[in-house]
Amino acid sequence: MGAAIDRIHRIIVCTLCRDIPTGTRSGEALCTDLRSRLSTHAELAVAQGFTVEGVACMAGCARPLAVAFQAPDKAAYLFGSIDAEADAGDLVRFARLYASLPDGWCNAGQRPPRLAGKTLARIPVAGEPAGDSR
Repeated sequence: MGAAIDRIHRIIVCTLCRDIPTGTRSGEALCTDLRSRLSTHAELAVAQGFTVEGVACMAGCARPLAVAFQAPDKAAYLFGSIDAEADAGDLVRFARLYASLPDGWCNAGQRPPRLAGKTLARIPVAGEPAGDSR
């Protein structure tokens, strides 16, 4: 198998974040929705090895709901201020983009529109020099 297919791509969703307008915790519902949406995209769910996991806090409390993307040998991303219902489609679109990037690096203009301004961090691979300042 090729390197892209061997990768395990992870989408990690905070399960403790509370939606600011409603005060509800929407992380578990977002995990379920993303799993369902990814299962309809065989190229992501199977070929790229995407998993969706919940975690109890990613310290993005000032910008809930926090969602991260990780894969071996790729830059990781942390998004905040995610609307579990409105942003789910663009999170799946970002998953497709992220899977296609050999090193995970992309600029803000390449990310889906609903994620504009929601990037909290892009974290380079440990031990690797950071990419350019895109």
